[in-house]
Order: sequence, then structure tokens, then C-alpha cells
Amino acid sequence: MHPDLINFIQGMRTEVYPLAVCEPAPAEPCKQPWPCKSKKDENPMNTAYATATLVSADTTEKDQRRYLLDELYCAYQNAKTALQRKFGLIDDETPETLTDVIKRIQDGLFVIPEKYKDKNVYGSLTYLRWRDPKAVEDKVGYEAAKAPLQAARSTAERQIKIFSPEKGLEAIIAFEAAAAK
Repeated sequence: MHPDLINFIQGMRTEVYPLAVCEPAPAEPCKQPWPCKSKKDENPMNTAYATATLVSADTTEKDQRRYLLDELYCAYQNAKTALQRKFGLIDDETPETLTDVIKRIQDGLFVIPEKYKDKNVYGSLTYLRWRDPKAVEDKVGYEAAKAPLQAARSTAERQIKIFSPEKGLEAIIAFEAAAAK
């Protein structure tokens, strides 16, 4: 560590900065114009404050567009998740109860990843992938199916940003209908 830094840190530890002793404020207001000339009438605690009131423009349409963009994002994420499930890129939901775990194991609806097959683990259920072993991951098919979804999202996003919020809502409804196909 640099010697100056060490001295600074040590100085910070040992120095004590006492608070300044202030005289009480005068009982009567100062008769002279600001600033007061008399040392007796000076009070360091007297300060002038300025206040301002901001009046903002109506943001209803801006808020509506922001809401529509958020709705579009959620609809796109839901459609994308559905595609990932369809093409085997996302596992099934984890079982919630022990009965569900036993049923899925008996039905064979799990996969043990290769890297954990010979590993001595504690809590081995956390290493299982809850999915049908017959389901194949098809990344190429997913990318091909995602391309029209992305194009529909871009079209809807442009309509939300450029046209009225009413047309933006219609664009989201059309996007959701196209994504459901």
C-alpha cells in the first residue's frame, strides 16, 4: 500500500472533528437588509430555499404505448416458451409432491444427464431432468418456427410505436392470434 494512503487512513482513525458551537438564533428578526452586518445577528442556520412546481404534459398516450409494448413483450415470451416446449428445448415442470415424483419415475418421464450418471451426489432428484426421454431437442426446427414469430413481433411493435394506441391494441390481438397457430 502506498505510504500516503496509509498515513491518510491512520489519520482518519485518530482525528476527531468536533462540532462547531453555534450561538442561539436571535429572538428578533434582523432590522437590516440581508445579509445582516451585526455579528450578533448572524445565524449560519438561516438559509433561503427556492421551490419550484413542475407541471408535466399529459402522458396518457405515452403510458398507453408503454403498456402495449409490455403486453407485446409478455405475449412474445409466452409464444416463444410454447415453441421451446414444442421442440423439446424446455423440460416439463418439476413435480411438486412426492407422489408426483414417484408417478413420473414409474412412468419413465425423466432423463439423467450424462455428466451425473456416475457421480456420487446428495439429493439426487435435483439432477434429474423432468422430461419425456422420447422427446428430441430440435434447435433447427425451433429457429425456423421462431423466425415468423419475430417478424410478427416486429410488425406489431412498429404499429404500437407509430400508430394510435387503438391500432397498437389491434396489432397485439393480431400477434396473439398468429402466435397461437
